[in-house]
Amino acid sequence: MSAAASRMPTQSMEIAKVKEHIGAIVTGIDLAQPIDDATRKKLYDAVVEHVVLVIRGQAHLSPGQVQAAGEMFGELMEDQNRRYLVDGFPLISVLDNRHKDSKGQTAKVGANATWHTDHTNQELPPKFTMLYAVAVPDKGGATSVCNARAAYEALPDDVKRQIAGAKTENTLISSARMKTGNPDVVKAQMEAKKPPTVHPLVRTHPETGTKAVWFHKGKTETVTGMSPEETQDFLQDLTDKITQPQFCYAHEYEKGDLLIIDDRASLHKAGFDYDRSQHRRLYRMLVRGDRPY
Repeated sequence: MSAAASRMPTQSMEIAKVKEHIGAIVTGIDLAQPIDDATRKKLYDAVVEHVVLVIRGQAHLSPGQVQAAGEMFGELMEDQNRRYLVDGFPLISVLDNRHKDSKGQTAKVGANATWHTDHTNQELPPKFTMLYAVAVPDKGGATSVCNARAAYEALPDDVKRQIAGAKTENTLISSARMKTGNPDVVKAQMEAKKPPTVHPLVRTHPETGTKAVWFHKGKTETVTGMSPEETQDFLQDLTDKITQPQFCYAHEYEKGDLLIIDDRASLHKAGFDYDRSQHRRLYRMLVRGDRPY
């Protein structure tokens, strides 16, 4: 950032906490305007503290301005799903309920209705996932986020002992989902023959030192000492334990909302409880992260 930008006055920004354990809403800021270093740090720190942050009132942003807002939080990385991108902006993918597949049928693209964190099959999965609301239904279609850090702390000691040191083997799509997965994704995985990526089931946050349960059930082939079938049952039980209401926030979008999730301390899922005749279109950006430990 230039010296001139760093000297610019902080906008009249307010950050309001949503729930005790998760979520905050930002108002009083215009992301189309230059953002000074102090404001940018406050926003970054708020994502880490609250796990999910929503910056409201940004419906006027162009794709270039959306990308610039994303880049305030770090280096953007490519989405694994390259089928639907914003023209001229390959680092912004599109989640849209009006996408069509090759047969003219509505395509299920990107949005995942089960609890997960993104891109666990990669060596360096994203640290932040960002969703920008371009078009939203009248109600429903929320993105739900779970504070997996607070949920881990609340787990019984015997469960903590059980998962301590456990590893997950991650693929683009687990064998348990092969029969129901996107055919294009399944084909890509079979052709790639990439060995599984191994990550810890309990992840340490590189900035806070706190621990969180961290996995993508649909990409996990095995957990240490378990078969693929046992793994899926175990992760579902673990999901049920940590996604308690006090640790979760379901954000129903207003047009122009920019939602930012700290993937290193959370799980999230998409909601499909809305009138499908109405348009739901989100831009998605991912910030490159570090190797989990």
